[in-house]
Amino acid sequence: FALDTNTGQYLWCRPYHTSIERSSVEVDEDGHLYFTVSEAVISLTAMGEERWRADLTNVQGEAAGGWGVHFTPQGHVATVTSSGRVYLLDRLTGDPLSTLDIGSQWGFVSPETFGIDLDPSSLLPEEVQADIRSVWGDPSDAEQSEGFGALLGSGKFVDNTVAVSSRGDVYVISGGPSPQEGAVVQVKVTGSADEPVLGRGWFAVTDQGSATTPSISLGDRYLVISDGAHPSTFFNPSDAYGEIKVYDIERCDANQDSDLDPERCGVAWSHPLERSPMVGAPAISAEGTVIYWEMGLAFDAPPTAADVVAVNETGVLWQTALPDDMDWSSVVTVTRNHVIGSASRVTPSEQGLPGFRLPHETVDRIVVLDRFSGELVWHHDLPDDSAATVTVGPDGSLYVPMLGIFSILAINERPTLGLMKFIP
Repeated sequence: FALDTNTGQYLWCRPYHTSIERSSVEVDEDGHLYFTVSEAVISLTAMGEERWRADLTNVQGEAAGGWGVHFTPQGHVATVTSSGRVYLLDRLTGDPLSTLDIGSQWGFVSPETFGIDLDPSSLLPEEVQADIRSVWGDPSDAEQSEGFGALLGSGKFVDNTVAVSSRGDVYVISGGPSPQEGAVVQVKVTGSADEPVLGRGWFAVTDQGSATTPSISLGDRYLVISDGAHPSTFFNPSDAYGEIKVYDIERCDANQDSDLDPERCGVAWSHPLERSPMVGAPAISAEGTVIYWEMGLAFDAPPTAADVVAVNETGVLWQTALPDDMDWSSVVTVTRNHVIGSASRVTPSEQGLPGFRLPHETVDRIVVLDRFSGELVWHHDLPDDSAATVTVGPDGSLYVPMLGIFSILAINERPTLGLMKFIP
């Protein structure tokens, strides 16, 4: 959808496979749009006309789904497929300029899944199944299994978006040396802008697969991830364990990190999560301060438990428990002075999956915290939780995508979905 930012009125829309939800829509300086859907990267004009379509494949040449796009400083489009193949595409034509397959380069394997071929939506109450059908299609439709499965962490070799440094290097979380491990890999970019070459950099082993995207600090000094995210988290949230892990890119590049192997990067420092592993990207500042959120699918944290935390190598700088027993429920957006996202108060039902009670209903808000103290400075009611990233416009307006994950899963609540704008 293209919307008028002043009125919210539709300007145009184009239908695509529901796998488009795995991708933000990136916009270049000419207003051209870029996103992944199914097994392709697509570029449209500002008026919604298709400019080009680039098909994505695995190393065997079979179609493979993409996980969002980012621009590089050299002006290319970077993406990664679910099979772990990194692409650099020409932004004008969509032609592939260079590719690299993570699995074959490092000998890594996909993370373990549930252990059985299971569609978890079949175990849910009919009210929730109806919501899932309204968003992702019928159970017989491949769109539903792909869409709902991606929500949980798909168990694919890659189930997250790349990060790109200001030098153009690409970072991806993927499968790892064993089915119980994952890895964050550095893909180096060499060559000229016209003929770039993707090459193997260092890697760091993580715990299981991960549905988190790496974040890079301004100046390219630090990289942060949250590991441990895996489909099994959905069924056993109380037994899940995750950590915030920070890597010093400069030290790893120079092999001055804690791992003496030049091909491996050791953790600079880590911090344990108190609840379930994160699904999303933590934020990190130029000086190495990480801001992350705590959210457990068991919905059993006490009202005084921290929901948003700022931490660095020396320890916790501040932590905030949201009022009214709210839990943080979206990716964090960090601006110069604020931390922005959605929060939800979930009333659990008596129904659900092993280790996880479905919401009965939710109360949802957009919340703004002071970046340096964690103090709540503003909030407003929302029809649904956001889950996705709140976008800040050039005039300070906030655009809140209501993906409504908790509302979709709630038994006594139907999701609204859509977009809301708040003006400063």
